[in-house]
Amino acid sequence: MWRFRDQAARPRQASLLVTVLALSLLSSLSDGQVFGEGGLFNRKKDTGPTQDQIGLPVPVTGRVESLRGHEVTFEIRAESKTPGATVEFLIRTFPSAGRIVSMVSNPGERNKAIVTYYADPNSSATVDAFAFAVRYRGGRYSPAMRYDIDLVDRKSDIMVTESVDFGEVMIGDEEIREVTVVNGGEGSFTSQIFLTPPWHLIEPVNGKLMIGPNGRRRVKVAFRPELRGETSYFLSLSRSKRGTTKLLGSGTDSFAVVTEELELILDKDSNQRKGEIVLMNHSMAPIRLKAQASSRLQESLEKEYFLLPAKETRIPVRLGRTDTAPFDGLVQFSMGSGYSKAVKVVSKVIPGRIEVTVPNSISSDVINFGKVVAGKSTERQITLTNPGGVAVPLEFHIPEPFRLLTNPGPQLGALASMNLSIGLYPTRSRRGVVDVTMNVYANEGTVPVRLLGNVVRPEGDAKPHGASASQDPLQGLRLSTGLKVPVKPEPSVPPVPSVGGESLDPQVNSPIPSSVRTQSIDLSGRGGALWYADLDKETVEAMTSPSGVVTLPIAGRVFSADLRRPEDLSVVAVKGRSVTIGWTAPRESELCHFEVELRGAMVTPDSPFPISVWAPYDNVEFVRIDRLVKAKIMGLTPKAIYDFRVLMIDENGRSSANSKEMTIETGMPMDWTYIYLLFGVGVFIALGLGVFQVLRNRRPEVYQAKYVDH
Repeated sequence: MWRFRDQAARPRQASLLVTVLALSLLSSLSDGQVFGEGGLFNRKKDTGPTQDQIGLPVPVTGRVESLRGHEVTFEIRAESKTPGATVEFLIRTFPSAGRIVSMVSNPGERNKAIVTYYADPNSSATVDAFAFAVRYRGGRYSPAMRYDIDLVDRKSDIMVTESVDFGEVMIGDEEIREVTVVNGGEGSFTSQIFLTPPWHLIEPVNGKLMIGPNGRRRVKVAFRPELRGETSYFLSLSRSKRGTTKLLGSGTDSFAVVTEELELILDKDSNQRKGEIVLMNHSMAPIRLKAQASSRLQESLEKEYFLLPAKETRIPVRLGRTDTAPFDGLVQFSMGSGYSKAVKVVSKVIPGRIEVTVPNSISSDVINFGKVVAGKSTERQITLTNPGGVAVPLEFHIPEPFRLLTNPGPQLGALASMNLSIGLYPTRSRRGVVDVTMNVYANEGTVPVRLLGNVVRPEGDAKPHGASASQDPLQGLRLSTGLKVPVKPEPSVPPVPSVGGESLDPQVNSPIPSSVRTQSIDLSGRGGALWYADLDKETVEAMTSPSGVVTLPIAGRVFSADLRRPEDLSVVAVKGRSVTIGWTAPRESELCHFEVELRGAMVTPDSPFPISVWAPYDNVEFVRIDRLVKAKIMGLTPKAIYDFRVLMIDENGRSSANSKEMTIETGMPMDWTYIYLLFGVGVFIALGLGVFQVLRNRRPEVYQAKYVDH
């Protein structure tokens, strides 16, 4: 049994043992020995791909010829997995009869390197060689590969054109020129040509130029400008000046922006700010452009546009209807090559303004309240809208008897609307047409709205002094009732002026002969059905009423071709004893008045048959609001058929042609007989109920007693 002699040394030895065990455990964890290569908590170490996984590229041998005392440039390459794989080159063995001046990677093909070799002029060797190895980035190098160099004493003498001018080429196009290379020496010439954009080598395709002694070859170069302006490039095939050519070219715009800055203008009808960008295609071929802009403008643009050759193309742009904020942005047009041009687009905020609309109305300039009984009221609704982006202060001016019934507030916000009610409150003593203008003031602007109304007397009021209580609808005529009254004398007609003996009244508006219009037809000795026998067929057709009867006008009139006849004659209301018709008055007819003619039957002493005539009718109440005229024809017979027409008379007494004739049937009258009968029956029933109630209340009271057996 082992024992420690020194008891004090036991703690130190135990601590040392624990430290050694901990270090061993950590070393095992780091190597993954404890957790089966998984590490602590099965966390594997990320060591990257292995050498076997990366693989090896294969170097390719080759041979090149070099002139002593000169440099030669050539390519070395390796076979890789893909042409785009990056390959690293390493010189393993350097040449002995010369030196490698430089070795750089080919930027266009990563599996190739460009080597520049200089042959020592003092060396007597005829051949030289070097070895190189290759690898993928991060991998291991391949075995070395030999590359041979033949050393010759013959010299090549390279001559090229001093300069080649490609001229002006539009961006997106290309221009190809040829460069002639002449080898005037006795030695072969080999060189690798490298060009940078916008210069591109077309031929030789692989870029390797080889020319034998006293030979020549053409090198094709393309100029594809990507930017505007002049550019140049020195293509050097030898160290001598004769072996260098200067490539010249100038890039020009294939398309141009005519309007470099565009300000959008507000279209009030659509409430959109609109404009047009003008692009000019200078080339002789179509150009496809992509358009990009701010999201506020992109909705109005197409993704692509085609510009026609040698023409202007207009591209409309606009902001949305509800987009009222100011705008400052760009619209960019780009070609497939990346060349682009931008147009600056700006727009001010849409100013606030007021628009007035009237529901169920075609126009908002006039609000017609119609007929209003004096002492009562009516109201109409309007809508105020602010389509702008700024609030608008409001102020109203409404003359009496109109009133604003809704409080609009001090202002109307941006893109807001409100409904307002306007009432017409005429006094009981007011009569006639009310025509005033309501003004809405907003942002130093005024929106006028015309307010119209017709105030009529209340029913039951006394009629104006001098008005007849009942007028015969056909004075001097006899209708189907057989009544006959004296004919009312015609008013005198003023003479028609003439110039040079020729009358100013051609009377072309009336198809009726002058003899008929002036009542000069001799009806004596003729039957009523034959009074028009001497008239021609066209005149008879023109005088035929809608009922199919040839009708004679009895009012003497002077017709004028300058007066337009009433138009759009229509029926407004039909009752038992009245008819309301309406029409549109001609323009500038404020000083004119209208007459309604009614077709009736006239009996003459010389004829036993009645004659159909057009006679003026006086029992008419006219109401005119602007160009709208209504006429209430009263005193008619219920359930009867009438023919009407209207004429306009100017202040000189001249008449227009008659309007379109109209046939109307009056309605049924209200029959009071049944009303009286029902009222009488109701009175008898009420009287019977009253008598029954009185008799019932007079009966004596009956008492009932209950007897209880004791």
